Amino acid sequence: MDLILDFFLVGGIVIIAIILLRLLRIKSKELPQKVLILLFLLLFFVAVYFYALLHNINWLIKLCFFPNDITKITLGPLLFLYVKSLFLKEDNLVRNMLPHFIPTLLFAFGITIPTLLYTSFKIDVFSYALKDFIFIFFRIESFYFILYLIISLQLLSKYQKLTKYKYSNLTKFDFNWIKIMLLSTLGIISVDLVLKIYESFFGNFQWNVDNISVLAMIVLVSYLAYYGVNQSKVLLPTFLLDNEIEPEINKKKKKTLSSDKKEEFENLKNKLELIIKTEQPYLDEDLTLGKLAEQLSTTDKKLSTMLNQYLNTTFYDLINKYRVEAVKVKINLDNYKNYNLFGIASECGFKSRTSFNRIFKKETGLSPSDFKKNIS
Repeated sequence: MDLILDFFLVGGIVIIAIILLRLLRIKSKELPQKVLILLFLLLFFVAVYFYALLHNINWLIKLCFFPNDITKITLGPLLFLYVKSLFLKEDNLVRNMLPHFIPTLLFAFGITIPTLLYTSFKIDVFSYALKDFIFIFFRIESFYFILYLIISLQLLSKYQKLTKYKYSNLTKFDFNWIKIMLLSTLGIISVDLVLKIYESFFGNFQWNVDNISVLAMIVLVSYLAYYGVNQSKVLLPTFLLDNEIEPEINKKKKKTLSSDKKEEFENLKNKLELIIKTEQPYLDEDLTLGKLAEQLSTTDKKLSTMLNQYLNTTFYDLINKYRVEAVKVKINLDNYKNYNLFGIASECGFKSRTSFNRIFKKETGLSPSDFKKNIS
């Protein structure tokens, strides 16, 4: 077992070190990369700490004790900040998140540092750090981590849905890897907590429970790290987050509009239909809400509100509806007889075969291939 653990720890240390070097070499680091650097730095110290424990390297144990001890209580808020940093502007984001790290400071000064001082210098005033009641805080620490993972998953789901209000193609914003990371971490920490609680009642296992969690962490980090380093950043307009537009669309009754607002939205709708008919902006695979708003000489907020409240749709659904109509037309044209279905879809603004098939079936009730057979 020790040999297997040693192999994984050395491999994990090397992999995390490579990831850190790659992140540090990024010249213009944005907040997501900065958060990842801190996250992987903590995981690096955790891996080194357990390596030092395995080989009884006392000076290295003491060197890595502090970052290892505060990692679990820090990772929850840190992952929460990371999810936010992918979707929101950096302005004041870190400052607004600082209160979330107060428990880390309290834990560090109340438990971690006293433990280190007592074990190193036998200062009696800090002996409380090794009392049995202190271990209750380690259980609370795990629940704290689990709570932040659940909140982060909910926030990620919300932000993913809101991207439909700004972007017409979502293929470049594949955040499934974050979901996998959060769910996997939730699984690891939950199993770790259950095993620790079992040990509290029935005695310790023959093997170290912490080693299992560290091994799982190294496997997860190795698998997911590449995607995190290369993930592009998404920015969502503030009004999407403030007004909670999505729940309004799902209401059975439309929001009552004043006559002036109706007239304003009707004029904007007519301009939109004219632009779509004459300039076919939906053929641009990188079309965004902001780009379309510029063509209409309006703001993205006003355009989004009109689509949501007046037309009862989203930017994403509207644009892809026109793309499907364009595909249906081009399938019948002689100029596109030598094109395959996704080739035609690409000409109409689609970037992903999977999303094209899904959206086409949603709009027509048929898969693209079945639709083509029917018209043939």
